[in-house]
Amino acid sequence: MSIRLALAAALAGCLTAAAGFAYGVHVGTAQEQAAQKRADDVREAERARLQAQIDASAQQHQAAEYARQGAVREIYHESQKVIERPVYRTVCVDAAGVGLLDRAAATANGEPVANAAGNAATPADGPAQPRR
Repeated sequence: MSIRLALAAALAGCLTAAAGFAYGVHVGTAQEQAAQKRADDVREAERARLQAQIDASAQQHQAAEYARQGAVREIYHESQKVIERPVYRTVCVDAAGVGLLDRAAATANGEPVANAAGNAATPADGPAQPRR
């Protein structure tokens, strides 16, 4: 009978240890969840504070914009413009003119200007005629 008693005591000890382990896991889990909830609450409070600042700033900006729009009066004038000469022509530019345009484009683009102080290689006989 003492073997049965020893086995029963060992089994009771094992069950007590398993129950204690399960209880400890439960308590530890509850503590971790509580710590996580506290951290989440702190983050949510900070987010709400920052959102309130953003909302207040947006309202101030909107009020300032309404005040500015009330003080500014936009006037639109329409005028009729008559162009007497055409902007685009069908006449081409001669070689010297092309060189001037190339140098102007290079200067505007910040590129080094080649032949800055020279003449065109061969002067044209006259303005180029449009193709027909």
